[in-house]
Amino acid sequence: MPKIFKDNKLALFLANILAISLWLYVTTSFKNSVLNDDLPFYIYKIGDLVRFIPPLWLTYYLWILRRP
Repeated sequence: MPKIFKDNKLALFLANILAISLWLYVTTSFKNSVLNDDLPFYIYKIGDLVRFIPPLWLTYYLWILRRP
C-alpha cells in the first residue's frame, strides 16, 4: 500500500469511495447493456453479487487488513 494511504486517512477514504463508485458505474452500465428482460431471476441475483461483493472486499482490504 502506498505511504500516503498509511499516513492520511482522508486520502484512503477518498480512494475507497472513488474506486467503489467507478466499479458500480462500470458494472451497472455493463449490466444494463448486456442483460435483457427474458432471463431467469437467478441471473439477476448473480449480477447483483458481482456488482456489490468486490467493493466490500476492497473496503475490507483497505481498512481491516492494513498490511504494513
